Amino acid sequence: MQDSSSVETLAETQFDVVIIGGGITGAGIFRQAGLQGLKALLVEAKDFASGTSSRSTKLIHGGIRYLQNGEWALVREGARERQRVLKLAPHLAEPIDLLLLAPNWYTFLKYWIGVRLYEFLGQVRRDDRHRLVWGKALEAVEPSLDRNRYPYGILYREYLTDDARLVLANVRAGCALGGVALNYSPVEGLLEDAGRVAGVRIRHRGSENSIAVKAACVVNAAGPWVPDVLAMDEPALKSLVLSKGVHVVLARSDLMINQCCLLVADDGRPVFAIPADEIVYVGTTDTIYEGSDLTWPPVLNHEVQYLLAVVNAHFKLDLQSAQVLSSWAGLRPLIAQSGKKTTEISRKDEVWVSPKGLVTIAGGKLTGYLKMAEVVLEQVVQQNPVFRDRIPSALNWFPGASQPLPPEGLLTSLLDSENVDAQILARLVRRYGDEAQAVLARGRELIAPGAKMILGQVHWAVAQEYAQTLEDVVYRRLRTPLYEPSLSGRGLERISELMAEMLGWDESERLHQLDQTRRLLAADQHFLDNT
Repeated sequence: MQDSSSVETLAETQFDVVIIGGGITGAGIFRQAGLQGLKALLVEAKDFASGTSSRSTKLIHGGIRYLQNGEWALVREGARERQRVLKLAPHLAEPIDLLLLAPNWYTFLKYWIGVRLYEFLGQVRRDDRHRLVWGKALEAVEPSLDRNRYPYGILYREYLTDDARLVLANVRAGCALGGVALNYSPVEGLLEDAGRVAGVRIRHRGSENSIAVKAACVVNAAGPWVPDVLAMDEPALKSLVLSKGVHVVLARSDLMINQCCLLVADDGRPVFAIPADEIVYVGTTDTIYEGSDLTWPPVLNHEVQYLLAVVNAHFKLDLQSAQVLSSWAGLRPLIAQSGKKTTEISRKDEVWVSPKGLVTIAGGKLTGYLKMAEVVLEQVVQQNPVFRDRIPSALNWFPGASQPLPPEGLLTSLLDSENVDAQILARLVRRYGDEAQAVLARGRELIAPGAKMILGQVHWAVAQEYAQTLEDVVYRRLRTPLYEPSLSGRGLERISELMAEMLGWDESERLHQLDQTRRLLAADQHFLDNT
């Protein structure tokens, strides 16, 4: 994070590349630029990961469902890319077994063939391969399941992540490689020189004037806002369609599942049910979105009912919307394909370059972000051949993964040396990796009585992870609406007090931050009528 005075000096800096968009795509490109020895600037209009990249299903997976659309190459790439994320940031790629359920032998056989093909394409290791479960074996795996309706299952390996924290890890890695990252710095226009895009004009939070930042190349990785950036250049070469995905959060006591489950709705749409600590989140939907709010798209009552109906059908329950603790909706920017529904449109990314040299990327999936970053940098270098002479960095680093110990080994080490609740330590290791001990050193006091989060996490969020607002900390650093919904209300006062001390807020600003965040939290539990 930069203060206003240091931001002003950006006008005096010649960057090799400016990346617009602080989601997983832009953050990955930012890190990759640093690896290739380029001087990079990442700019985000709001907070890093404030859009789709904090609102996914939080799975690093190959997308087995795309096999039915014939997208074998996309599935193969995704399945293999999982291993790269696991190797680079093992604390942010937790291995899980996903239970795929079938109502009859025919469907079971079809799924089994699909899983075997998926594992073949992804070169899955023998010890990570699937196993078949039915009868007593299925009951042991998932006793709450309605086995009369779904008597057969397949367990296969996927990886669970924290999407927003994965974005932050890439941003921090890019900064460690010499880049500069700014959140709350919207782009107001593009600079041109001799008919070529030559930089951006930004307005950083706290600055009275816009700042012209020069760069040899500009990359548009703005996700749902890609068309807005393109409009600053010239008419769009491609058209996008936004697909809306909704998730709901339930108490583990209301949906008592042991296993991550892949459920299939009556319309064929896959819906995941993912247990995480004391909650289970369920999603996602996939419908076209034409609304105006791209940051906080509203959750509609019929979308909640759709997800609950899928869960009720699989577990013989009668869950109601009043039992939903929280919810979120994200938007996937897809390359439009005439005559196709959002569920049929390919998730494959595309990169194109305008006549003025603006490089744009759209589409794609969280799992493939590393490969996407490499493809974009190939285009950047192609536009600027002099970059081929840059010396690549040897620092292939991710924060939290600088030690060879896997998360399990880190946890064992901390349990031996730290007098802290085991559940708190486990959460810290899964979110911060080998930086967990440094987070502990910032403050072990619980955010609220009975909480599983500590004040050191708040301090770390502000000091190390660019958090500037209470919303930043609650929603994208601590993730309390997801992992500990009750804490969102109980701990806000203490979090705001610590942030006020660190950021110099007066009482008026602190109360403003509280009011704004409480409004967002309340909206997560109130769904709009079907309109």
